[in-house]
Amino acid sequence: METKEKNIVFPGREFLTWLWFKSEERNGSVMIPGLGDVEIMFVRRIVLESGEGEYSETVVCSGLHADLSEGKAALRTGKKVREARVKIGVGSSEWEFTFKADGFFFQSMTLPANPDESDDEADKEARVLDRIGCMEKAADTMGRLFSLFSQLRDSETWTATEVPHMEAWMSR
Repeated sequence: METKEKNIVFPGREFLTWLWFKSEERNGSVMIPGLGDVEIMFVRRIVLESGEGEYSETVVCSGLHADLSEGKAALRTGKKVREARVKIGVGSSEWEFTFKADGFFFQSMTLPANPDESDDEADKEARVLDRIGCMEKAADTMGRLFSLFSQLRDSETWTATEVPHMEAWMSR
């Protein structure tokens, strides 16, 4: 897939499609070297698309208890995940956000709860810095997942093992 600028190929949709597969492969657990197991779930909404411009076809799957089976059917017809509502957990921290694959950006992120809610000005500044740190940790985790995907994608394991496993997953 290509972006409109300079025809740079960015595999964002392939990454998000792979991440959906990984989220179901080990019951939501993905091992990231140096970080450990990260919990990943696709929740409530997923948008799949193929083609460009007036030739694009989009499928949106949403719902509180959506099993996303329609999304897997769309994958079988060649669509890839353009955006999804994702929940990730690292240790005791958990984030939920919409992830847009084409621009590799986050939207409407829910941060881990902070029980310390005082009106002290210094505490407010500390909470703002803590929230920024929480967002950075979520972005870093997604960056590590993308790095894991990129390494796998560029290896022989991709076509020999990963693609057949993904195809079997799509057909279930």
